Amino acid sequence: MAKSAADGELEIRPLTAAHVDDVKTVTRGTWGATCWDLFPRFTAAEQRKLGTALGGSAGNEARRRELLAKLARRRRNSAGLVAYEGREPIGFISLGPRSDFARVDKSAATPPVDEVPAWVIPCITVRRGHRGRGVAVAMIRAAVEYAGKRGAPAVEAYPRADEKRVHDDFAFFGTRAMFRKAGFRQIRGALRGLPKAWTPRVTMRRTIRKRAARAGRLDPSGGRARLRARSGGSARTPRSRGRGPSGPARRTGAREARPARARSR
Repeated sequence: MAKSAADGELEIRPLTAAHVDDVKTVTRGTWGATCWDLFPRFTAAEQRKLGTALGGSAGNEARRRELLAKLARRRRNSAGLVAYEGREPIGFISLGPRSDFARVDKSAATPPVDEVPAWVIPCITVRRGHRGRGVAVAMIRAAVEYAGKRGAPAVEAYPRADEKRVHDDFAFFGTRAMFRKAGFRQIRGALRGLPKAWTPRVTMRRTIRKRAARAGRLDPSGGRARLRARSGGSARTPRSRGRGPSGPARRTGAREARPARARSR
């Protein structure tokens, strides 16, 4: 039996191209398994142009995987972080500057609150069988630390406005309680006047102290920098021992094969 995040050691590190299939492992059995972290990063029109739209030919998913691997090679920041227990990938959190996520940036449900160039967490997934043990909160804390060491002044998330239990396909936004535990505070409530089919969402933010943002950097190559989460899911960043570079990711189109209830532009 795998140890819990509270009892054992959870290793959280940037996604690399060599481990891109770990995202599929974590999201298997959910809508995200075919998404490959591209939905929040591209509009529907952009995905059609790229040949990565959901619901397309069988080759579309292969192209989505290839695109995520390509983004994971970028040097400035990874597409997200992956949580491991031993060699088993058990969690994934998408992360990057708001400008990397076209759908988030253009969405009427998540417009900018102010001029702060915050990074965003559009998606977080914990693998079935590993939930309820603090993995999600540990990944959020690790994401804040990772972003801070790359100069981010703040990190934002847009969880569901309610606390109802939902199907896995609608849970990737995260919950307010989850982000509160990781030190976020709500800075905007759910917006009014949006289509009823859209998921009501709030805006939460964690500001990063300037000193923390300047203190040391992860391996400039962006590879295999390790973020360890110990007791209770808190995360720390020891020195990197990695090699290859890493970089951001992307997610799939608008009103495609995504369940209607989860739409929010």
